Amino acid sequence: MKNKWCLFVVFYVSFHACLCAETLRLVNLVYRHGDRSPIEIFPKDVNQIEKWPQGLGWLSKIGMKQHYALGQLLKTRYIDTGFMKEEYRRYEISIESSDEDRCLMSAYSNLAGMYPPDDDQKFNHDIPWQPIPVHTRPAYEDNMLNMGEACPRYDELLEKTMETFAIQEEEKRNKMFYQYLGNVSGWDHENISNIWRIADTLYCEKSHNLTVNTWADQKWNNTQTVFEKLRKLENFQFTLLYNGSEMSMLKGGPLLGRYIENMKNKMQFLNVATRMYMYSGHDTTVAALLSALGLFNDVSPQYTATVVVELHEDPSKSFYVNIFYKNQTYNDKFVPLTLPGCAFDCPFDQFVKLTKGAVPTDWKRQCGYPEPKGKSGSSGLSTGWIVSIGLTGLLVVVLVVGITCVVKEQRKHANMPYGRFDVSS
Repeated sequence: MKNKWCLFVVFYVSFHACLCAETLRLVNLVYRHGDRSPIEIFPKDVNQIEKWPQGLGWLSKIGMKQHYALGQLLKTRYIDTGFMKEEYRRYEISIESSDEDRCLMSAYSNLAGMYPPDDDQKFNHDIPWQPIPVHTRPAYEDNMLNMGEACPRYDELLEKTMETFAIQEEEKRNKMFYQYLGNVSGWDHENISNIWRIADTLYCEKSHNLTVNTWADQKWNNTQTVFEKLRKLENFQFTLLYNGSEMSMLKGGPLLGRYIENMKNKMQFLNVATRMYMYSGHDTTVAALLSALGLFNDVSPQYTATVVVELHEDPSKSFYVNIFYKNQTYNDKFVPLTLPGCAFDCPFDQFVKLTKGAVPTDWKRQCGYPEPKGKSGSSGLSTGWIVSIGLTGLLVVVLVVGITCVVKEQRKHANMPYGRFDVSS
C-alpha cells in the first residue's frame, strides 16, 4: 500500500515535492557545476580569450542563474515540505565542493536560492543573501569530487581500454574526420581521447550566442553536422572513462562509499541533526557515481545534473533507499531511478550488498600504491622504529649521567667561596 501511495505522489507532483516526506531521514546529493566558459580555446577559433572576460573554465552568469534555480527546486522539495527548516541551520546541511572556482561558485549560487535570508538573518538589509560555508580540499588530495588524486591502476586500465581493438577500429573509421578537425582547429593529433576539447569549446560558444565557426555547422558525409558528430564522439569518450566495474569503483566508488557512510551514521544516531549532504562537482563526478551505481546512460551529464540518494524509514522501522536523477532534459524534474537488482524502494541492507563491489575497501592499495612499511602483517616493529627507540633510550641515559655529575659537582663546591662564576651576557 505504501509503495502504491508513493508512486501516486510521484506522478501527481511531478517529482517537485518531497516524496513520502514523513518517511525521509537523510538526503545525499551531488551536482555538476553550472554553465561556464570553455576550458581551452583552439588556435584557429574565431572566438579568442577576449570573448571571455573572466578567463577560461569560469562560472558564467548563466551558470549562476542555473544553480540559483536548482537551489529553489531543492527548497521546494526539501524545505517547503517541512523536511528541513526554512531558516539556514548550520547543523542541518553539510556542503563540500571540488576545489575549482566554478564548483565553489555553483555551490554558493545554489545555496542562495535554497536559503534566502529572512530579516533576522540579513547582515545587510539591502542584500538578500547570507554567507553559508562550503568546504573543499586540494585537487591532488581529492579522490571523490575533483578526482584529481593520482590513481596508477586507473591510469593503467584507461590505457588498456584505449588500446583495445574496438578503439583502434574507431580511430580508423574516423581518421579523416580527425584530420579534418586538426586542419580547421589548429590542433594536431586529434583522437577520441581529446576530441572533447573542441566539442566543449563549440558548445560553450553556442550557449553564449557567439559567432559560430562556419565549419562547425557544415554537413559531414551528408548525415550530420560536424558539431553533432563531435558531440556524439564526446559522449562515447565519456563511456571509456568508466569502462568496467573496476574503473567505476576507483572513480565513483569513493563518493558512493561516502553516501553509504552518511546513511549508516544516520541510522546509528550519529550526526543526528544533519539532514542533507551536498556535494558540488563536475560532469565526471556525476557520471562516475552513476557508473558505480550501474545507472550511467552513456550520456555526458549536463550542467547542474544532480544525483540524489534519499534514506527513508517506514513505519516498521525498516530503512530503504530511493534514487533520483535531475537534468535539463527532464525539465528539472527529479526522475526516479532503480538500482539494478532491486526495487525503487530498495531496502538499505540490499542496497549495500548490491553496491559492495563498487565501493573501494582500501582505495590507495587498490590504486596500486605500495603498502606502508610496518603494515605487512608481522607483529614486529619496523627497522625505523627500532632505531628511533634505541637512539631515544641512549639520549635518556646520557642526560641522566650528565645531571648526576652536575649535582655531585655542585655538592662538592657548596661550602667553597667563589665555587661558581656568574657570567653576564
